[in-house]
Amino acid sequence: MFQPKIGIIISLILIFLATMFLWLGKTPFIVVEPDDQNSSSKIEQPAEPDDPDDTNIMNEDPSDDSPSAEDPDDSALADGVILYEPTDPMELPVDGATGWAGVTMPLYSEPDTESQKLSEFSDGQVFVIIREHRDWWYVKSDTGKTGWVEHAGCLINLPDVIPSIVYNITNAYSALTRSSGFEIPGVTGEKLYDAWSYNPRLFKEEFIVPSLYLSSKLLYKAQQLALEAGDTIIMHEAYRAHESQQRSVKLLQELMDENEEVNDAITTRPWSLSWFIATNISNHQRGAAFDVNLGKIISQDTRQIIGHHFQNVVTYEEYTMPTTIHELSPLAIALERPVSSRSRDAWREIPLAETMTPGAIRLQKYFDEAGLTPLASEWWHFNDLEGVTAAIDIGIRGTFYIENIMSILPRRE
Repeated sequence: MFQPKIGIIISLILIFLATMFLWLGKTPFIVVEPDDQNSSSKIEQPAEPDDPDDTNIMNEDPSDDSPSAEDPDDSALADGVILYEPTDPMELPVDGATGWAGVTMPLYSEPDTESQKLSEFSDGQVFVIIREHRDWWYVKSDTGKTGWVEHAGCLINLPDVIPSIVYNITNAYSALTRSSGFEIPGVTGEKLYDAWSYNPRLFKEEFIVPSLYLSSKLLYKAQQLALEAGDTIIMHEAYRAHESQQRSVKLLQELMDENEEVNDAITTRPWSLSWFIATNISNHQRGAAFDVNLGKIISQDTRQIIGHHFQNVVTYEEYTMPTTIHELSPLAIALERPVSSRSRDAWREIPLAETMTPGAIRLQKYFDEAGLTPLASEWWHFNDLEGVTAAIDIGIRGTFYIENIMSILPRRE
């Protein structure tokens, strides 16, 4: 008497299976992941992230004050396909890294400026990068808002993606800034801003070091050149808030008024004050400049974070340089005379300053080969001129301080 019931059950199972096969056959989502050599790709079904914190971020709903924004794994583009495409892999991938909006920018429902605008980020808004798609990041802010932003107008936390660099942001605890060897009252030895936090992505306390995302890729190249030669970049500063910059300008000018030696050194032709500290907007405010030193690696090891490997500098010895970093006077010049800082190659026609040491020349070589341009008046300063142009076009002006991160572990390779 159970045969009719068994037949009904079997029929229902067959109908369910047929429905599932039809539904799966129409599923439009694929994920393209790079292989270990970054030379080809394989197509896979979307996988859940390995890190539980990442899972929570990707699946939580946006805040109540914005329209619904679906997770990119659960929403299609116009063509019905979403590709996971890291554009320029660095030591660690961008997913899980902290980012900031460089200017006020819209938050979109899809990686398309024609899609729905969900909300708006103010300049300096912090967020975690969930994934990258071509010129876009899918992000979640500290207020719970999720959506797509164009990353050309964004900054990224450098230790999150290039952890092999030695970070020593001296302005965040005791500024080394001097002029003609004289201390600048209110600046030298002072903490100019906060930039230190526990970084759960790296499992340690680390400096917060924002940089324009476009510029970070060139810095990565410079560090790889240095590592290949047994050296490491020592990062002293990337992004600097405009308010902090202007405070230093004011205090240096006060010192110049009181100290004739400082004033004469800075203002004697062919140099001037603006060559040693920008009196308006500097490329640091645009996130497209780096103040760096160079060290010879004494010992190192290999670190692994969720399947991603990178070199970790344990001990190093700094090269002898013309001056200490942030010496604001002709003592620190890299070239014999000024040359346009807007030209990628004009500096090559000017002889190096006699004070340039082998270490400073070595540092300049790494950054030049990576596509960055030296500044005539500071041996430690390098500009990403393409990044500068992009930042000016976008309107990045360094109107905000950066004091916190949202970094989490990256996806497994």
